[in-house]
Amino acid sequence: MDEKLKPTLEKIVQLTRQNPEFDLELRKALQITPSASSVSISDEKLDQIYEYCIEKIIRKQAMEFYKGFPIESISPELIEDYVKMEFFRRKDDFGNFCLALYQQIENITNRLCETGTISDVAERMWAYPAYVKDGKINDRPESEYCIAKLVFTTAINKKTEQPYYVEKSRVALQAQYAMDKIKSLVYFIGYKSALTSSDYKSYVEFTSLMHDIYQCRNMNHRGNTLNEWEQAVLDRIMPIKSLCYFKFMGGLSQYVEFIRSGYGVIDEIETYAKSLPEKKINLIKPVGPKILGKIDLEDDGKKRFK
Repeated sequence: MDEKLKPTLEKIVQLTRQNPEFDLELRKALQITPSASSVSISDEKLDQIYEYCIEKIIRKQAMEFYKGFPIESISPELIEDYVKMEFFRRKDDFGNFCLALYQQIENITNRLCETGTISDVAERMWAYPAYVKDGKINDRPESEYCIAKLVFTTAINKKTEQPYYVEKSRVALQAQYAMDKIKSLVYFIGYKSALTSSDYKSYVEFTSLMHDIYQCRNMNHRGNTLNEWEQAVLDRIMPIKSLCYFKFMGGLSQYVEFIRSGYGVIDEIETYAKSLPEKKINLIKPVGPKILGKIDLEDDGKKRFK
């Protein structure tokens, strides 16, 4: 048992013995038949009391955590997933802990992306420079390093011979992969579309943490074989999972705070995006084989097809 919880449990037991009204209400909550006489509480019943009280405290914490969250329609679901997350943390069930934590991030992300507003903002701004000066959204110096390059990857798709950031800039945000949505929301809402060059390190560190959470959430998948890179992520995290419980909860807290603080300026960001001239990222012309010159072959009498 967690040493910090022992005083709370001892108080509950003492109240149960000294306060008949508390004893009666507690027994009702636990569906224990009340008795007129003093009855010794078994270890099993004490465990039930302990779990009941802890869950009540966690639910209270979850409600406080999401108090005033701007997307009220999903708050009940977020609270339930928060309670599950804490339950699995106490049981040291890291895989299910990560799943319950990620489901909160996923719920928030999908709800924001399905509205279309942020997708419209992103579509309008992908080709514009990623950085601003002094945190001012409209002070955006010219640069080839556009928002799409920051959010997506500059790696080349071997099938199309196009950088992924070019291809993804042509896809609606609702249809992007999960991590692409999260990274987009961190930029457009978390940093209010006004990332400075000095914010780059914190942006990368935070989105990398989100990716770790996403990868650990996948531990619950059955029958899939991890690739070398995915396995390397888990090999790095599992030896320090006790630390990652708190790192991941810190990531959730920061993500919720990003949405909470940036939600109120979405209309302002949308107005700014609409004021920008339409600008697309040009497709990259594939580099074909270089022809150095015509080679004349000596006639050796053999027939060749031209």
